[in-house]
Amino acid sequence: MRTRILIVDDEKALVYYLRQTLQLDLPGSDIDTAYSGEEALSLLASTSYDLILADVRMPGFDGLALIRGVRYVDPHVPIILMTGFGNPALQLEARQLGVDHYVDKPFDVAELMVAVHNLLAQRQASGD
Repeated sequence: MRTRILIVDDEKALVYYLRQTLQLDLPGSDIDTAYSGEEALSLLASTSYDLILADVRMPGFDGLALIRGVRYVDPHVPIILMTGFGNPALQLEARQLGVDHYVDKPFDVAELMVAVHNLLAQRQASGD
């Protein structure tokens, strides 16, 4: 079965870079992109994902509101939250919402890919 990943961020250059990186690192994966929380929830209405990478600060629906919506649709999908505006309160709220991994921008891509592989392996092992 093919791995499906959703990248959600309003920074188009970052989305492009992450998509290219994931396609090289996980050949054969389906990588969808969304530039807003609303667009991401629209995709989630018709597609299930094995992993979601989401930014916190986006116009309209922010990343935390998106996570609440994701958890309503799919309570078990792993989520990596990315932010350039991290703080302990945000990290706590993200954990309470079930975020699986949290990274501050700018991040080390190699470390992010380790988290991606670990979360995908955990999902596969759990059978979700």
